[in-house]
Amino acid sequence: MAEFPFFSVIIVGAGPTGLAMGNLLGMYGIDTLLLEDHAGLSQSQKAIAIDDEGLRVLQAMGLHHAMIERLLYGMEAHYHSGTTLIARVAPTSRPNGFPLISTFLQPELETVLLNGLQRYDCVTAQFQRVVEGFEQHNESVIVTTRAPDGSRIQYECAYLLACDGGKSTLRRALNIPMRGSTYAQRWLVIDSAQDSDPSTIIRFFCNPRRPAVAVPGPGQSRRWEFMLLPGEQDADLLQDERVNALIQSAGGTGGTSDIGGTSGTNHPHITRKVIYTFHALIAATFSRGRVFLLGDAAHLLPPFGGQGMNCGLRDAHNLAWKLLLVLQGLASPALLESYTLERQAHTAQLLAFSKFAGNIVMTTRRPIALFRDTLLRLLYTVPFSRTYLTEMRIKPQPRYKRGFLLSWKTPANRKLAGSMLPQPTITAAGGKKLLLDGVLGSGFSLLRLHDHPQKAFANLHNPYWKRLGVQFVAIQKDGSGFPFNDPQLYVLVRPDRYIYGVFREGQEEQFLKELRNDLAGTLKHLVEPRSRSGEDGDQQRRRP
Repeated sequence: MAEFPFFSVIIVGAGPTGLAMGNLLGMYGIDTLLLEDHAGLSQSQKAIAIDDEGLRVLQAMGLHHAMIERLLYGMEAHYHSGTTLIARVAPTSRPNGFPLISTFLQPELETVLLNGLQRYDCVTAQFQRVVEGFEQHNESVIVTTRAPDGSRIQYECAYLLACDGGKSTLRRALNIPMRGSTYAQRWLVIDSAQDSDPSTIIRFFCNPRRPAVAVPGPGQSRRWEFMLLPGEQDADLLQDERVNALIQSAGGTGGTSDIGGTSGTNHPHITRKVIYTFHALIAATFSRGRVFLLGDAAHLLPPFGGQGMNCGLRDAHNLAWKLLLVLQGLASPALLESYTLERQAHTAQLLAFSKFAGNIVMTTRRPIALFRDTLLRLLYTVPFSRTYLTEMRIKPQPRYKRGFLLSWKTPANRKLAGSMLPQPTITAAGGKKLLLDGVLGSGFSLLRLHDHPQKAFANLHNPYWKRLGVQFVAIQKDGSGFPFNDPQLYVLVRPDRYIYGVFREGQEEQFLKELRNDLAGTLKHLVEPRSRSGEDGDQQRRRP
């Protein structure tokens, strides 16, 4: 085989998911090439909502502070039927250390992520590089690209990551089908700036005559979404007069446009208007061979739950550390099979949640709308259901039931394995207050409730902890904010903050045997075992 420039990982697509993956791999020191066919970052405002889990992923990259100052941070959502407020979602809890709902401008997020790549010499980003094809081999993938001058350049990588969007050419080349549905309704999506409305509440207008949504963003920006009605034509709805009339009908004011002329008052300023068809689709598998799908290439979610981009960030956080362990020779490539097992199931839950949220808004049948309004009013009269809805507990909680998890059937392990570790604010040594992840590091961490940090792990002697780079963290006081309160319990947390499993005093060797077996690729209760012959040479393989 001819010699080509080699990278351990090649990422295709410089959207939020691809850029996030580049930062995570850079943090791990993995030699990475990021390819994007456009000349620069997209200036289109597509995604607009980021949740607490998404911000926790940015925290893992060390970029949350840079992004928080650019957010409309910590919001609530109101659902209106006519002049009646039928539902209010105003979560106050912060299980992951951040508000459950915030909004952002996608070009600003992508800029923060791209600037973050400059911290890492091991990551190279190339724009105006079109991926024309790839070939998978036993030990690598050959990627063919085209440069702006028309020349073709080939690269070799151990793993290829498709972050190239909903129309992913890599997914299509792999013949991986998307399963689900496309909404019959089309929506007019309008982005505006210089909006004088000071409200920072997301508003859903559940009006059967024309469902609509208004989402405030940072810097006096706002997004409007209006369902198209039967018989309406795209060209008519995109006229400035119609756009302004629709905004006014939802409580806004008409404004100027940098797209097609001016009309109305001096605010808001229309920056984008486009007709969208929403999808609820998920790939049949998130990987094939050495190629992995992430973000919109793997799933397309309707916007009503605000989960589309956040699922892409979760994909990146899930896969990055697994690639690291495989490339380091600390795990078999079979570990990577847990990526689809974990992310596909969780994304399917969030897709169902997004569809449910959409169904609340989208009905155009008055009897159904009346039933919805009556039911929601009743639910809000009951304290338990009111809290459940107000605190957004209807959103599926992050939990993996299958994948890289300890299979022990003990009560403590059944309760904790696969769940995401909460992130309370803690007081570190020296009295400094910070979020928990600030002391966990970027790898595995072993937690224990213990009043004496020097003694908490004194009974653990196996050198494998050090080989795996496990950070020992003792939690003092009452363990408030943690899902466990047993001081005899050791809790192993994965780099993506999900709990692998737990064990007690005297079970260290048995636990580590299970952990090593899972990393070696046995995962017998979930995936087929795979031979390890020749793996070490493949994993350590590098080329200049």
